[in-house]
Amino acid sequence: MGKPHKKYEELTNLEIKYIKDKLSITKIKDLDTVLFKRLKEKLKELKDVRNKNMISYKIWDVVMCVIIASLADNDTWEEIHEFVLENYKWFKSFLQMTGGVPKAASYERIMGLIDSEQLNSILLEFFNAVTLSTYSEDELVCIDGRVNRGSKRKKTIMNDDKKPLNCLNIYSSKDGYCIDTITIDDKTNEIPTIKEYFNNKNLKGKIITVDALNTQRDNVKAVIDANADYVFPVKGNQGDVLSNINDYFTQDKCDEIIAGNSNSEYETYIEKSHGQVIKYEYFQTSDIKWYDRNNEWAGLKSIGLVRKTITSVITVENKRKNANNKKIEKEITTVENRYFISSLNVDIKKFSSAIRGHWLIENKIHWHLDYTFKQDKNTTTNKNALLNLEIIHKFALAVLEKTKKKYKRSLIRIRKHLGRNIEENFLEFACFLIVSH
Repeated sequence: MGKPHKKYEELTNLEIKYIKDKLSITKIKDLDTVLFKRLKEKLKELKDVRNKNMISYKIWDVVMCVIIASLADNDTWEEIHEFVLENYKWFKSFLQMTGGVPKAASYERIMGLIDSEQLNSILLEFFNAVTLSTYSEDELVCIDGRVNRGSKRKKTIMNDDKKPLNCLNIYSSKDGYCIDTITIDDKTNEIPTIKEYFNNKNLKGKIITVDALNTQRDNVKAVIDANADYVFPVKGNQGDVLSNINDYFTQDKCDEIIAGNSNSEYETYIEKSHGQVIKYEYFQTSDIKWYDRNNEWAGLKSIGLVRKTITSVITVENKRKNANNKKIEKEITTVENRYFISSLNVDIKKFSSAIRGHWLIENKIHWHLDYTFKQDKNTTTNKNALLNLEIIHKFALAVLEKTKKKYKRSLIRIRKHLGRNIEENFLEFACFLIVSH
């Protein structure tokens, strides 16, 4: 094992003691292999549908290789194969590696046989155990669909067309983890899929957010029947509700809420980004008796408005004659309104937190899957293999995010750092992960 990175040496004695006590180890230098041996033991629970007499590679070895390679900046089956081959001696120190190093096609084939729900459950359990995270009540659960565009194939003389992998990601903003990933069948869409999820999962006490497509009366009822709460956006697909809420939130009504209406609350904050000043205003009210169809939405207790005001300063040419300064600065302001229905009582902190939390699934999950892990460029047509790879990428994303504060680097740079020398740098990474809580 190489010399630990300087940042590892900066861990406090208390942190090191915690690591030793938590994992029941005596030597910190053994942490990397101990940590992955424990994950390997969990992965042994995976069902293996292959003929026992024809198995060359242990299923847990294959998954472990994919996980570690994904952490270390390898996104395709070919990259995974080459990375494991280059670091075979280190992998062999804690894996069996029967049959040697699998080819790229073998990784794809074996990953395509694994039950995705079981894989996600095992990785979630390990993540929670290591980081001391728990899936608790009163947490925010954000649901949004994502399409893996690279998996789409147009019809040719030799092959039929293939629709891309389309799935629902169920994200817990509390722990920063995708707790579920559900494949959407090619013959259906998000709406019935999400309703089925509500009916079959324990959501008691949780706050559910979705995108506007899934703001449907049946989904609202399913959430309430599950003893959960909702904060759902309202757009053009619910035209009647949209027009009524829009008419309600006049400027006079907003001014009244800002001044302190007894059944309403208001919150605002300002952020500066890329030369822009962005002002967010949150309005929530329980005044809904005026809407004569509110009983159609199960559990409806409040409605809300989020007003986003963007102020930008741009430089333009001064076209006036005899102007000393040929350029002048001009201020441009744009206003965007978004409307919401909710089963929550008026609590502006909880309401605004739910809305901001939902944005995280796009910013923290989908964006990183496309940009950091290049998932959208993956051309794998075996949908189950691609789904399981995405599950592993989301696991890798979650543990990388946990170490980000210690590294003080971007996720891309952390992955590249691990990939340069996995044997030397993984000890540091494992330490950072354990003390991340």
